[in-house]
Amino acid sequence: MARGDFDDLPGAGKPIEGLGSDPDPDWWLKKLVEREQITGVLPEALQLRKDDLELDALLDRQPNEEHVRRELEDFNRRVVNARRQLLGGPPVITPTRDVEGEVAAWRERRRR
Repeated sequence: MARGDFDDLPGAGKPIEGLGSDPDPDWWLKKLVEREQITGVLPEALQLRKDDLELDALLDRQPNEEHVRRELEDFNRRVVNARRQLLGGPPVITPTRDVEGEVAAWRERRRR
């Protein structure tokens, strides 16, 4: 302290988060995830829902039909594998995607 090593630390002079009237025991973990921008730590069922919402945008960035098919097959494989797991957590309600229908939709979007 005499050397000043602890001067001007982040949060100096502010209350410690998570210690209010209703303390959140995971406050430090949430801050770590936010600060380090950690992704991919959702339960598989929730991650699949998120990926399903973002799948069309991912497909639109693919350069050709082969890549589109590969992304769709990977997504469908992950959904099927998640359904087979008995680890608990939220249920897997994400449907698989029809590869041929999605490829046709991708082609249509590229024509515009």
